[in-house]
Amino acid sequence: MARGPARNLLYLYSSRNNFTKIRAFLLPNRFLHSDFSNPSKSHLFNTPDPKFSKFTPPHFTQSLNYRFLEFHRHPFSSIVENESPKLDSDDVDSISDVGLGEDGPRKENLEPEKILNFAQIASRDPVEIYRELRDAARNEKQSRTDWNVLVEIFRSFAKSGWATNQALAVYIGASYFPTAAHEFRDFFFEKCKTDIVKYLVSLGPGIEAEKFLFPIFVEFCLEEFPDEIKRFRSVVESADLTKPHTWFPFARAMKRKIVYHCGPTNSGKTYNALQRCMEAKKGIYCSPLRLLAMEVFDKVNALGVYCSLLTGQEKKFVPFSNHVACTVEMVSVDELYDVAVIDEIQMMADPSRGYAWTRALLGLKADEIHLCGDPSVLDIVRRICSETGDELVEQHYDRFKPLVVEAKTLLGDLKNVKSGDCIVAFSRREIFEVKLAIEKYTKHRCCVIYGALPPETRRQQANLFNDDNNDYDILVASDAVGMGLNLHIRRVVFYSLSKYNGDKTVPVPASQVKQIAGRAGRRGSPYPEGLTTTLHLEDLDYLIECLKKPFDEVKKVGLFPFFEQVELFAGQFSDVTFAQLLEKFAQNCRLDGSYFLCHHNHIKKIANMLEKVQGLSLEDRFNFCFAPVNIRDPKAMYHLLRFASSYAHKLPVNIAMGMPKCTARNDSELLDLETKHQVLSMYLWLSNQFEEEKFPYVKKVEAMAVDIAELLGDSLTKANWKPESRNPGKPKLQENEIGHERPRSLIKLYEQRRKEGSSAGQNLEKVTA
Repeated sequence: MARGPARNLLYLYSSRNNFTKIRAFLLPNRFLHSDFSNPSKSHLFNTPDPKFSKFTPPHFTQSLNYRFLEFHRHPFSSIVENESPKLDSDDVDSISDVGLGEDGPRKENLEPEKILNFAQIASRDPVEIYRELRDAARNEKQSRTDWNVLVEIFRSFAKSGWATNQALAVYIGASYFPTAAHEFRDFFFEKCKTDIVKYLVSLGPGIEAEKFLFPIFVEFCLEEFPDEIKRFRSVVESADLTKPHTWFPFARAMKRKIVYHCGPTNSGKTYNALQRCMEAKKGIYCSPLRLLAMEVFDKVNALGVYCSLLTGQEKKFVPFSNHVACTVEMVSVDELYDVAVIDEIQMMADPSRGYAWTRALLGLKADEIHLCGDPSVLDIVRRICSETGDELVEQHYDRFKPLVVEAKTLLGDLKNVKSGDCIVAFSRREIFEVKLAIEKYTKHRCCVIYGALPPETRRQQANLFNDDNNDYDILVASDAVGMGLNLHIRRVVFYSLSKYNGDKTVPVPASQVKQIAGRAGRRGSPYPEGLTTTLHLEDLDYLIECLKKPFDEVKKVGLFPFFEQVELFAGQFSDVTFAQLLEKFAQNCRLDGSYFLCHHNHIKKIANMLEKVQGLSLEDRFNFCFAPVNIRDPKAMYHLLRFASSYAHKLPVNIAMGMPKCTARNDSELLDLETKHQVLSMYLWLSNQFEEEKFPYVKKVEAMAVDIAELLGDSLTKANWKPESRNPGKPKLQENEIGHERPRSLIKLYEQRRKEGSSAGQNLEKVTA
């Protein structure tokens, strides 16, 4: 049966005389038109009150309009001008039957006069209502029942997410809204009028009462909290991250050509983009990793094109060079280029570093920009290009040779590895345990690559693996192998397809599985056809599922404020720490629907540590907080604190760290070497952010970094120890008489136990039957 407005229309149009019923229907549903007979003048509250227009920021586009704020003083809508039909008894009965719609009074025994009074109240200008309440001497006496309902209505209003969001449009912040709602409640209770209370009681707690109260609440706030509104308006405007493409006016003045090279790994997309870059008179290559920037730097110079290198830690200027290979964070948006290449463009969606790719795409001043990546961000690049006015050309690629999944896994035994295999594990502990097991039970020798190693060591291990004239024919690596290295891999074997994300064990995302598996087989390598499989048979189905699954479409890409934006925002506050400032920025910033604010928990942790250091400016703190440091390594964090303290006291920053004299003899010494190199890398990075005289030992640090990278490489080739346990709760590897076994997949174990439980239940039912 029809309900609500549909039921009301059914009653109305089935009646012989429906003029007055239409009026009665329109009133409680708030369709109050000034002139129903003239469609050009008739509107549904679509003109905002002028008094609010100056408070409405242009970037509030998400349902923050105030169409309901336009309340007309006409209590009735007429179909025919100057006609005022009267309600007869039949009409009143019909109105009582209809119930005035679900948005109006629901009591069926209301008198016609009360119905009309409610209609007049609903149509009154909220400014008049507020002034009447403000000027009232005292409140009128209400019944206990009405008073209880009124309390519930205001309690609902104070907790209303709708009202909280709407209040942002008049610069009442979410943190201040409960206070303002409480003050408004006290004001209303002190001045309330019986007819308004009766109307609110007829509506009851809910959205209709909130919509009636809200414009009155706005009038109250404008008069009572002008300073708070002005303050929050300044905060919001200084934290406005909407329309980021307008931050780069020179790039917007150019007619840029964006070429999207879209395809999987080993499809030639980056090669074609680099060829176009080298043909240009002036070009730049933006890399996701130092290692890949160094590789391109060497390759381009070897082909006779002068190219410089620019990363956070290195600045190598080649004389007469017009080309630059850099990490994406270091790209200049002030220089003018003919061709630019942005590699791994799908990293725009990275929760921590995505802002760097977004900045490069929006801000690079280049006639041609070549983007290389998978299809996941293609749609959002199209959307960005439509906003910037850039021309977009799409070039799609397929793998040179298809990736083949081997149905025969290693059957849980690492003795089944073959030359050219890359065993992928997702923790440092597992990597060394796999290396130890392979070298113990087979004649193969292993190279090792993981994220904590310096780029120089990773290159040394990669070259060792690629060289056919030695015994190192197996690679054991983390997900760091997914990009940035040219490796001759015959087969990628996944040691597991689950990993610990810092909180719990989760399946490896399909996009990451594709990226890593695609490293197998390389055009121009001894293994042009790539193979992939798993260590355990139960993981094979998930591998096949990941490879078949299309790339997930990215809906939003990352942003992070420049220092100038943070500085402007800081001007709105006093006596707040830098960590608190970042937190407030995250709470108050406004973003378009295509962007998200990148994670900055690691920045806040560094900021909290540096609070004890006096004498650092806001810009100094901003730069120190972006230093490349492992926040889970207390030794590295200590050195960062020491560097900041020396800088704050205007002293030359000294490295003050002993140099090891031999290769690591155990895992503890290997970890110490990794930490030392990270500290040296951090020193070099800081030296490029601050004045040279503050970091005078750059040459010495560079020499130390080279020596430690070599020691790390030698230590890895000799490593034959079990790694130290960082997570005692994790299951350990087990050995049996046959060979080496890894604990079975946690996901598969869970599914198997569930299936066993269900089959046991079915067997029990059969026995019972």
